[in-house]
Amino acid sequence: MRSHRILPYLLILAAGIIWGSTFSLALIATSGGAHPLAITTWQVLLSAIMFIVMCLIMRVQVFDFRNLDKYFVISAFGIVAPDILYYSAAPHLSAGILSVTVSTVPLFTYGIIWVMGFERLVIKRVFGIVLGMVGILLLVIPDQGLSSEDANLWILWVVLCAVLYAAENVYISEGVSDDINILELLSGSTIVSTIFLIPATAWMGVGEPVSWVLTAPGQAVTATASLSVIAYSLFFHTIKTAGPVFASQCAYIVTIAGVLWGIAIFSEEHTIWVWTSVMVMMTGIALVSPSQSNGGLSNTV
Repeated sequence: MRSHRILPYLLILAAGIIWGSTFSLALIATSGGAHPLAITTWQVLLSAIMFIVMCLIMRVQVFDFRNLDKYFVISAFGIVAPDILYYSAAPHLSAGILSVTVSTVPLFTYGIIWVMGFERLVIKRVFGIVLGMVGILLLVIPDQGLSSEDANLWILWVVLCAVLYAAENVYISEGVSDDINILELLSGSTIVSTIFLIPATAWMGVGEPVSWVLTAPGQAVTATASLSVIAYSLFFHTIKTAGPVFASQCAYIVTIAGVLWGIAIFSEEHTIWVWTSVMVMMTGIALVSPSQSNGGLSNTV
């Protein structure tokens, strides 16, 4: 069905635009000087509450101890570690540069699934991913947009986030069965993350009081949590229906949206190289088609 083939593109477009805004929100969230662990704790706690409410409304199981191992993996690779790394790097980089680094996710995702033998090497996909990486170079090299002397170190931290996200993508596609409800998976993972983060934050003495949520940084975290809940739901559904490689192309949309959000919110200035990189990255997305194998479009409902 034609609608089935269009749906994955609409999902990554929506998720990418939503996620793109969170990089600008991260700059606002860190502007008050709160510790990255404290910011992560509040974001994850709020996300967990939202997922639990969604599960209750839709009559989906909130938590299943039989899936505890899956919750732990997603919590570590997709929530706790990446969030802490991003909030640590955010004060040192621009929103545009933060979003650009996410476009390395498809490269790592395809590398992992190819090395592990989950998918065969497809030249068209490789070329599409290469174009996406060329787009990053066109954006980063001519216009660094860096805001601290040790920015290169912080960029490496954010690239590490991309590696973690790529590992999460592959795990969701290959290690999580189709009969597990996406909402339950997200609810359970955020609950596990919260159970870990709250004691860790208290032990380190870096927590923020409830009143902090009402401040500008706190409101930015609340907005990030709300938007991430929506984006994660769309993205996870795409992984299960169109495969991890196609879903990872959402990173290109995130990059484009992140740059545009940075311009709109912080008046970040970029050159013609930015728009050239956008065109190149869009071409890369067009060359990556949804997987027709297990977890591909044939399973779209």
